[in-house]
Amino acid sequence: MSLVLGPVHHWMYKKIQTTEAREAFIVDALKGKYGQEANEILNAIYEKHPLPDKNASLEEILGNVPIHQGIQNLIINAEIREASVISVFCEKYGDEAKELIIDAAHDHGVECGTRAVVERGSSGDCTASKAFELIQSYLCDGMPCDRGAQAQSEEDDRTTWDHTECVHEQYWKDAGASFETMCDILNSWIAGFGEGANPKIKYTREKAIATGDSMCLSIFEIS
Repeated sequence: MSLVLGPVHHWMYKKIQTTEAREAFIVDALKGKYGQEANEILNAIYEKHPLPDKNASLEEILGNVPIHQGIQNLIINAEIREASVISVFCEKYGDEAKELIIDAAHDHGVECGTRAVVERGSSGDCTASKAFELIQSYLCDGMPCDRGAQAQSEEDDRTTWDHTECVHEQYWKDAGASFETMCDILNSWIAGFGEGANPKIKYTREKAIATGDSMCLSIFEIS
């Protein structure tokens, strides 16, 4: 593998790191609620799905693995580990844990949306179309070759996008997690991101493959 990785690979790695950071945010909320019992559960999960080395560079993490394969593996590991955490806690604690996780995902989304506006140097109120542009650098939505979010309309006050397939579904199911629950959690994060970018932005999930629709349809709208 080349020692010099292109911008797209580091862009993808940043998105993967956002998934890992969301997991860490959720884990902190679970530890705060369930204490030592949470630690014991997490230790068992992380024996099977080890946490990443945050001190290692992307080059060190990938080593001699082909770049595309290496990035794909990082996505798979991050999504399965996060879904495993969510699955185990929801199975043990039911709706109480689900609501806690949904709230934590939302709060992390707010943090990311707020940071995105600062990092990207956006001035004035962030528009709906700008928020959709910003989220592309934070939300891990498969590899660039996958069909991720596709904009249907991009207006300053209302932007819509769709998915015709869910790139997360198989990873979530491999972890034993509920497809619909994971979709709810991810969409809570997206809603938080929009609010963080601009408190006037409202997020609506009009359709979702996880609930039986043939496609996902999402909206950022200035309220």
